[in-house]
Amino acid sequence: MSYLIAGIGVWGFVGWLVDRWLDADGVATAVGVLVGGAGAIYLIVRRSGFERGKGTR
Repeated sequence: MSYLIAGIGVWGFVGWLVDRWLDADGVATAVGVLVGGAGAIYLIVRRSGFERGKGTR
């Protein structure tokens, strides 16, 4: 759960900084949140040891 919160928070903040720098009206923040969430889910699945096709650890 901490990966998910941290990924969304960190990459959302990076996106917010890019928004302020480029004056992008929230687009970079949204992209940052999505990238952070996707990366966090990837790490959670990878750490859980789930193998494709086997359905178990």
